[in-house]
Amino acid sequence: MYTKGIISLVAATTFLVSGCQSEEKADSKTVETEKGSNQEAGNNTAVKTTKDSSTATGSNARETSNVEGSAHASDVHKNSNQQNLGSSSTTPNNVSVTKDTAALVMADYINGLTAAINTGDFSNVAGTLKGSLYNDQQSLVKNLYKKGIKENWMSYSVVGFNKAGTSSDGPLYKIQTVETVSVIQPDGSQKTNKYNWMYTAVLTNNQLYLTDIVKNGPITTVSKTGPTTSASSSSSSTVTNNSSSTDGTKSLYLTKADQTAWTENPADSENDFERKQQYGENYKAWDDLLNEIYGVLKTQLSSSEMSKLQADQRQWIKSRDAAAQKTFDEEGGGTLSQAEQVRTLWEVTKDRCYFLINNYMK
Repeated sequence: MYTKGIISLVAATTFLVSGCQSEEKADSKTVETEKGSNQEAGNNTAVKTTKDSSTATGSNARETSNVEGSAHASDVHKNSNQQNLGSSSTTPNNVSVTKDTAALVMADYINGLTAAINTGDFSNVAGTLKGSLYNDQQSLVKNLYKKGIKENWMSYSVVGFNKAGTSSDGPLYKIQTVETVSVIQPDGSQKTNKYNWMYTAVLTNNQLYLTDIVKNGPITTVSKTGPTTSASSSSSSTVTNNSSSTDGTKSLYLTKADQTAWTENPADSENDFERKQQYGENYKAWDDLLNEIYGVLKTQLSSSEMSKLQADQRQWIKSRDAAAQKTFDEEGGGTLSQAEQVRTLWEVTKDRCYFLINNYMK
């Protein structure tokens, strides 16, 4: 009986040790899994999409984001809604900023800017901004809301991230994004553009703020739809009336002109340099169409008619350049003057295209 007791005690001890080892293995496996998941999260490309864009367009609710980031990035960004906008860095910035951190900042910024533009309440996005971008976006929100223009981010992705030096407020970073945005006019017309942006961000008090934005590539039109009402501009009405009484080439080029007008960039930026770029892209589109129209007229007009048009065209070029220079001089120089100078070139060229189509083309 004594022997049986010893055997029972040994068996119980063996069972207890075995159970402890099993628990240790289970705990070890859990730790390894969590470590792996954090590593995987750190390699994810940050992407946000709107699951139901039509619903988002019809309401002023903030969009939700499915941006994935690491647990560390969440800890760094957990105070992103604090309104610490005017203070400089007094606490050492001792955190490691990653692409995940940038993705979380962009999620807050884009969701907030969407709500701010569509409701007119700038406080939705204010907590993500500092410096000149704070002032620029505040003016943008006020301007678009006043005009009744709404915006809806269809998707965006953070495609690049790197440290870019330091400032008096803290370390600086560059965040490169590709964003697809629908702009909805008050008449219901809508154009979806794809933008390439480069943001500058500063790390202050262990929090990342966006401070500047510039173009980092071309703007392309993804899709567009016409107005949902019968309202239209006077120039569009005139063109429609003219095109209804013409056939063939003239009708075709009136349609091309209307399409060019529709695909113009909105040129609604509050930044003079960006506005100059937007005006320049519009001007190029109309200048390309003007050259195309001129080439068609060479095949349609007689030699005498073409000679007269060539002389008239040379005079028009002089008057176009003089009008642009006058605009530049009146604005007093600087980037604003340059932007307005290009705007004049764009608008005068646009008028010339319609003039040649309506008065010369057959």
